[in-house]
Amino acid sequence: MSIITHFKRKTAVLLVAGLMLLGTKTYAQSSNSALSQETMLYITLGLVFVVSILVLLVAIYVLQLLKIFIKKEMTEEQKTQPSWWAKLWAKWNAFQSMEEEEELLLDHDYDGIKELDNHLPPWWKGLFYVTIVYSVIYLLVFHVFKTAPLQDEEYELEIAAAEALKANKEADLVIDFDENTVTVTDDPAELADGQKFFEQQCSICHKADGGGLAGPNLTDKYWRNGGSITDVYKVIKNGVPNTAMISWEGQLNPLRMRNVASYVLSLQGTNPPGALPPDGELYEPEN
Repeated sequence: MSIITHFKRKTAVLLVAGLMLLGTKTYAQSSNSALSQETMLYITLGLVFVVSILVLLVAIYVLQLLKIFIKKEMTEEQKTQPSWWAKLWAKWNAFQSMEEEEELLLDHDYDGIKELDNHLPPWWKGLFYVTIVYSVIYLLVFHVFKTAPLQDEEYELEIAAAEALKANKEADLVIDFDENTVTVTDDPAELADGQKFFEQQCSICHKADGGGLAGPNLTDKYWRNGGSITDVYKVIKNGVPNTAMISWEGQLNPLRMRNVASYVLSLQGTNPPGALPPDGELYEPEN
């Protein structure tokens, strides 16, 4: 069997396999039109991937055949010569032949172990020279001409940009209440927002269920600073002096503070296990 005939048979087999896959796709489209667009997308991508693999295999096979044909036309002397890649690899690494090792041997030896006086490979020295050039450019750009900010300056610029973005967003917020007129929200999305912040920040002192840890229990009717929505809002906004409760006014906008205060009040009566005993004065909301 000749190489060309073998190649033709291999190519025919691959093409038939590809046509069978395409036929399968066509049959699926005609027999089951209820397939979703997402399913058809996955099928199409799978077929494209399979065909790409087939094309790659054919290309590799063709390259192997070309290599065989080229070797047949080469003389014995040409076959023994290293390829251009082998020459380049040897040049990058500056390999020495085995016959030259005796000339590279150093005078000293340790327990019969001798050392060759090999130099660093060119690729290693090249990378070292690149780092030297880069360090000079870095010095000129960041320290001499100061055309780019250093890490500390870049951090400050990013913080300033974030603060400006936050200020712009808060400027667009419509706030129709203050700490004296705030009311409880029952919107699920806003309560979920308050719950998320509470579990991330407030649970450290009050536990995730509000039962209290370093801070007081928030699930009963006893409060140190009042239990109305305005009282809880003011505590979140202004903090409590001489306690671990800090002021969140500089970090939260009024809507977020309202959401957190409303979520805290939604914990009333949940009675989680392991909750702290009552602490403060009994608060009964006015009807």
